[in-house]
Order: sequence, then structure tokens, then C-alpha cells
Amino acid sequence: MVGGYRANVANAATLESDRLSALHALNILDTPSEARFDRLTRIASAALDAPIATVTLVDEHRQWFKSCVGLDGREDDRDVSFCSVAIEKPEPLLIPDTLLDPRVAHMRVVTDEPFLRSYAGIPIATATGFRVGTVCIADTRPRTFSAADVGLLEDLARIAEDELNHKELSEALASWRESEQRFRAVFHDSTIGMTMVNGEGRLVEANLAFAAMVNIPPAELRGIPIMTLTHPADRDNDNIKELFTGEIDRYRREKRYVRPDGTWFWGALTASMLRDREGRPDVSIGMIEDITERKEVERMKDELVSIVGHELRTPLTSIRGSLGLLEAGIAGELPAEAADMVAIARQNTERLSRLVDETLDLERLQAGRVELNVRSVTPPELLQSTAQVVQRVADDAGIELVWEAPADLQLFVDPDRIVQALVNLIGNAIKFSPEGSSVRTIVKAHGSEALFTVRDQGRGIPLDQLDAIFERFRQVDASDHREKGGTGLGLPISRAIIEQHAGRIWAESVPGEGSTFRITLPLPLAKPPIAVYDRRAPRREELARAARRIGRRVLTFSDPETLAEADGFVLVLVAGAGLEDVDPGVPVIRIEGEDVDAAVVEALK
Repeated sequence: MVGGYRANVANAATLESDRLSALHALNILDTPSEARFDRLTRIASAALDAPIATVTLVDEHRQWFKSCVGLDGREDDRDVSFCSVAIEKPEPLLIPDTLLDPRVAHMRVVTDEPFLRSYAGIPIATATGFRVGTVCIADTRPRTFSAADVGLLEDLARIAEDELNHKELSEALASWRESEQRFRAVFHDSTIGMTMVNGEGRLVEANLAFAAMVNIPPAELRGIPIMTLTHPADRDNDNIKELFTGEIDRYRREKRYVRPDGTWFWGALTASMLRDREGRPDVSIGMIEDITERKEVERMKDELVSIVGHELRTPLTSIRGSLGLLEAGIAGELPAEAADMVAIARQNTERLSRLVDETLDLERLQAGRVELNVRSVTPPELLQSTAQVVQRVADDAGIELVWEAPADLQLFVDPDRIVQALVNLIGNAIKFSPEGSSVRTIVKAHGSEALFTVRDQGRGIPLDQLDAIFERFRQVDASDHREKGGTGLGLPISRAIIEQHAGRIWAESVPGEGSTFRITLPLPLAKPPIAVYDRRAPRREELARAARRIGRRVLTFSDPETLAEADGFVLVLVAGAGLEDVDPGVPVIRIEGEDVDAAVVEALK
């Protein structure tokens, strides 16, 4: 009963809040007298022989008279308001004798001036159904109210109600017209291409910017199927039908648009639904940004990365090997000065090789071209593999490494990648810690996540650089690059790895007291794995990452035949075409829309 009482109190408070919002939306409180309401109170007073008649609106702490006959002032406290009682129910409130009604007998207006003894009030409501006030009469003598009296008062209340809502409607229409004019101004004058497409997939309207992109006058675009302007290779993944059926409310994609002369350009399309005043789908609004230049830059960057990978790695490996052989004495013992120069050359070659490797690694990670080889693993296994890499470095630097991790915690990760991230973090901690100090690595369960903490006792990181250190080639101090070494890519790579696992990584620090790096990784739920299929590696990893965020174990596939032959999963998530002729033997759910995380959560409910 106590819980039910609290719920009722909460519901009442919510309803009152909504009622007040509806009242304030009328924009009528504290406005001047108006003839259309004054006529009503004069009619009520004369026709019903009542010395007092009002059109009253009940605010949070007061009752306010839009029109009043027989009373001084325009408002009074709500705690002496008969109208506040009247709006509690939709029926008329009739009080033949106030002294006999315990709801009002104690009120000041009954026991003191103006000594009200009878009252009749009819609630008036907004168009949304909230009772916000009354049309009422009051008398200083007891009296009964006939059916004809109540009928006349109800007629006057309906007129007052219509006047209130006509005002609200007219203001809403004016606001709608104004916003429509603003929208059309933005639509036509925008420097971004904009289109309106109907449910049949035909252009209703296009602005000047889009017309210039496709080199077709706006008037000639009306009625053209949008597909005729889309590159044939990009027509399969359009979501216009899903927009109009309500399956999705918006989507974003990159596609190519074709001009009449056969040339084409890349456009980033964001489409959403514009509904009419009744809430029905009207037209799809598309915003198109020309990203041809960006695509060309991405292509050139990919080519550069490929060139770096193939053209630099091989000669660098050869140079490093040759220098190593010279240091080992294959050409005889070198003079001391020459030996020093060879050592410096070999060290710089190794550094350049690491830079090339890490740059390529980061590019692949950020482009989603690195697929995770996930399996079940415990934190102690991860820390043991990490220790094998960093222990000698710590010993040489005089740093104690402390490890704490529960053996009964199961993670579903790519162990090689997680170890790579941990090596980067712990390696940095060792590098910036004073001799004789310690670096502690702790793993524990934290709700639905595993929390990794790497804490050192070094100089710390300024607060304004806690985020910047995860950017490429960023160092806390410019001299660190010379004195401490490193490429400046370790932390960005670690962040990319953790985010690919649907985790988070961040730093905390008090300058002079050391730094703490934290990683969270989702713990797998006690549910069977799911499969993710897409031929495109970035899209495949995007779906997999969204599923990992909610604790699901994921198997990824790029080949439909391989998927069809596999088992051990309960459903397949797909983002595009490719499974039409393959039956994996489990449900296949297509993920659409711009918000992949929300779509995956909905699909896996």
C-alpha cells in the first residue's frame, strides 16, 4: 500500500506539472481584459442573477481572473479558490451552501469578505484535455441551481473554452507558418545540397546547391526518380522504403551521384523523415555534402600507406640487417669511431622501422581493417604474456613490477592485441618512473566490465594534457622524444585496440604524484555467440564492436560460404547484401540506420 500511495503521489505531481505546462502554453495569463471574455461574465451575472461571475484560470499558487464581475482585483491565493476544487473533476461543481461543504467552509472568502455562500463552476480545458480553469458564478446567499442554470453556465463555459483554444490554435498555426518559411529559406539557400523525396522515391524538390552538384536545373529535377541519379553500384543499399514504413527514422551513407554527362561525385547523404501536421510520413529530407575531395585524399593516403609498407619496410630491414652484421664484425673489427657511427645508424634504422610498423598498424586499426582473433582468456594469462615483454626493461631501469589479477575472471578478447596495449602502457610507466619505484598493474571485475589499472610513481601528467596524450606523436614534454625515445604512437595504438574491443581507456594524474591509466573491457554475458557478416572489413568490425559493447561474444565472417558451413552461433547480423543465396541455418537480422549501436541493441533484445 505504501508503494501504491507513492506511485499515486508521483502520478498526481506529473499530471499537475503537465496541466501547468498546458496552461502556460496558452500565453494568456496576466494579459489585459478582452471583450470576448467580458461578454461571458456579464451574461452569466445577468442571466443567472449572480452578483459575482468570473472566467478563472488556476495557476500553481493563485487563481487569476481573465474576466470578472463583482470582485475587486484580478487574482487571489489558490488556497481560497473554489475553482481549484472545481477543476479536479470534469463535472460541474455545485455548492448550494458553502458553510455546509467541508471542502470550502474553512476558506477565508467564506468566513470573511466577501462571505461567499454559494458557488457553481464549470471546468474549461485546453485542446489537449487539461482542465485549466472555470466559468463560474458565486453569491453571498445560499441558493439552489436548476438544470437550466447549469445548462446555461455550461454553454458559456464551452464558448470560453473555444475562445481559449482558438487563440492557442491560431498561435500554433502562426508558429507553424513561420517555421515552415524558415525551413524553406534554409532549404533553398543552403550551401549544402538538399532534396525532398516522396514515398515513391521521386524528387519533390531540390535546392540550388544540389542542382549544381548534379548539373541539372531545379525545375527539371522535380519528379525524377532519385535512383536515376545514383551510381548503379550504390543503388542496393538505399533505405528510402524503411524511412516511409517507419522501420528507421533516419540514416546516413556515402554514395556516388551520376551527372547527365556520365561523370559522378561522392556525396555523404543524411536522410530523415518530415511528417505532416497529423504525424503521417510526408517527404524524406536529404542533406548531401560533396565529399569527392575527401575520398580522393583517403585514396591517396591508402596508396601512401601501401607504398610505405611495401617500399620502405624491405629496404629498412635490409639496412638494419647489414648494419647489425657490421657491428658483429663480419667485415672485420671496425675502428672505434666507425663502430660508434654504425651503432648510431643501426639504432636510428630500428627506430625508423618501428615508426613505419606502428604507423601502418595504427592506420589499419583506425580504418577497421584489423580483425580481432578473439578467444576466452583470463587476466593472469594476459599479464603473464605482458611480463615476458616488459620485465627485462623494468629490471634494467630498477623498477619493480607488481601484478594483481583474479584467476576466475573470463574475458573474450584478442589476447595478442590486449597484450600489445598493456605493453605500451606499462612500457611508458617504466620509462617515466624513477629508479627504485614500482609500477602496479591491477585487474578486477567492475560491474559488467573488467577494469585494468596501470599505476606508476613518476612525475605525472598535466591535467590539460590527459586527453592530448592519446593523439598521434604527442609527448608531455618536447624533450621526451629525445631523452626517452619512442614514436609517440603507443598510446594512440592502445586506444584504437581498446575501442575496437568496445572498451574505454583514459588517464588520471596528479602532477608530481604519478599517473594512472585505466582500461575497461566488457565482460561476456552468459549467452551463446552471434555471427557478424559483411564483405567490408570496416562495416564488419563496426557491427562486431557494437555487439561487444553489450557483452556478446562475436564471430566475424567475410565469406558467405564459410559462414554457411560454420556453427556455434545463434543468429547472424548483416549490414549489406550477400546472404540472399545462403542459408546459415539461424535467423539473419539486417542492421540498418545511422545509429548502429542502437540498432544492434534492438536486434539482440
